[in-house]
Amino acid sequence: MTLNQAGEGEPASAAQYHRHPKRLIFAPGDIAAPPSEGAGSAQKIAAMPEDPAATPLPKHLLTVDEPITSGTSTPIANAAVVSNPSRAHQFGTNPPLLYSHLHLNPLHQFHTWFKDARLPASSAPETCTLATVSMPAGRPSARIVYLKELDERGWVVYSNWGSRAGKGGQVFGNDRDGDGEAMSLFDGSDPQLKEGNKWAALTFHWQSVERQVRIEGLIEPLSKEESETYWRVRERGSQIGAWASQQSKRLWSNDQPGAEEGGDDGRSVLENRVKEMEARFADVKEIPLPPFWGGVRLVPESVEFWQGRKSRLHDRFRYVRQHSADELDGNEKTFKWKVERLSP
Repeated sequence: MTLNQAGEGEPASAAQYHRHPKRLIFAPGDIAAPPSEGAGSAQKIAAMPEDPAATPLPKHLLTVDEPITSGTSTPIANAAVVSNPSRAHQFGTNPPLLYSHLHLNPLHQFHTWFKDARLPASSAPETCTLATVSMPAGRPSARIVYLKELDERGWVVYSNWGSRAGKGGQVFGNDRDGDGEAMSLFDGSDPQLKEGNKWAALTFHWQSVERQVRIEGLIEPLSKEESETYWRVRERGSQIGAWASQQSKRLWSNDQPGAEEGGDDGRSVLENRVKEMEARFADVKEIPLPPFWGGVRLVPESVEFWQGRKSRLHDRFRYVRQHSADELDGNEKTFKWKVERLSP
């Protein structure tokens, strides 16, 4: 019995929901949308021209208005794909990527790709995903950030690191109850800055040029002077916002008394904080850098360059940092790299 059948008669049990989950999205790039999507009309995939060699579609895939459900770990998807002329995007923008095309240093290779003239500024190529992991649970979390600097030491991003329950706690250590005052990023006397899990990853995806870069390495905080250099170029509203936002602190929850009665959902708390900070710095020409806000550098241990190729036979090259006695501590110019081609 499927969820749909259960809805017509007896309620479905928890076990049935587990075996037959209602799929909200299934193979969007492989199965084409119906020719027209009139309101309330059931479009039939089977009405499209059939391939004589294709496997007949099962009944539960014939009508796109019906949720695709299956009790198996892999639903009958191949039949839908081969019975439909649509195919997922085939990569073909770039010529083959060869080792001879690569720079010996992955940071310089990244710079070459980043300044590709085919990447329009409007696409925000500096957008990337920063992934961190809490310890000892090993629970990962990821968020979109912006690359702000690249030098021969690594990739630099800026953010609020004061939340002990958020990425700041994951990277720089967390107090036991996950609460308390925001930690200072620049206070070297804080022993918690030496705790936490410094391993992190950045991922850049540039769809328009069919390329992706993945960086894995160790996070280190910038000096206060380095962070202040970037802080000074931020517009005043963003500086006020940095002071006002106690990042990741709960403002409202739907389980608090009176929450279901409507009204404010916590946004006013944030807006009031902004007003407080505007008043606090009203007569201040240069708003100071918050102690919990600043830059961190991801010092790479491995960097992978991915470029799309037809039939999913993509080109992948990974740079792996080689540690040796010849490597001077903190001197990026002595870094040595091994380059590997990986199977797609």
